[in-house]
Amino acid sequence: MSEVKKVTFMLPDQQKEASIADTSSQKYLEFLPDELTELVNSFHGFELDTIELHVTGALDSGGATKLFVDFSGEAGMKFTLKKKDMKGE
Repeated sequence: MSEVKKVTFMLPDQQKEASIADTSSQKYLEFLPDELTELVNSFHGFELDTIELHVTGALDSGGATKLFVDFSGEAGMKFTLKKKDMKGE
């Protein structure tokens, strides 16, 4: 049986001047996939349509993969929401 890997998104902490050249975790904010679900669910009447994820680097450490996302250049995250189809509810 294969081991389940934990994936986290590492977003730069603007107050700590994080950069992709310095991947020390204390300069990044960890964003877990469960937190994305909570964020989307907070927009009542909407559902997640697409996620665009532009990663500047990745770090695989044992059972966890950290995807580093930067705020500059072409890197970043974009979440697109769409109105829920309320006909079936």
